[in-house]
Amino acid sequence: MATVTAVVQNVQIERGDDDVRAAAIGNLKRATVYFDNGGVAVTSAGSDVLSINLATAIQNKVRNGKTVTVRTASISQALTTQLLAAPQTEVTHAGFINAAISSSTIAIVPKSDGYLTGSTDSTIASSATVTNVRPYAVVCAYTEA
Repeated sequence: MATVTAVVQNVQIERGDDDVRAAAIGNLKRATVYFDNGGVAVTSAGSDVLSINLATAIQNKVRNGKTVTVRTASISQALTTQLLAAPQTEVTHAGFINAAISSSTIAIVPKSDGYLTGSTDSTIASSATVTNVRPYAVVCAYTEA
């Protein structure tokens, strides 16, 4: 299995009642992390995964010196690519999170028709043949210490 490291496009800190205090583990904060394959091909049929460290992405956005621990994560937007050659059709790559969160890192297996393990395999092509129209988005809950 090849692991392709994702490229962060944006991090949106979701504001709400929970951003007042972060003293207790029950006070979860929320963020949405947007990322793509950075032009590198990812082939789920070849057991490739797209990996991202959500804590690092959030810490690089917030820059408050605190350690982020991701508690839960879910895909909230599929990646969409567009073929560069005619016909310039768009392809949506759903996917599923491969395993439990490990050290605030998740790995997405690209699928073409769903967010489950039994869905059809999908290949996110390299930047030589496609351009990314819309990145993956993962919403996550995290704590700071």
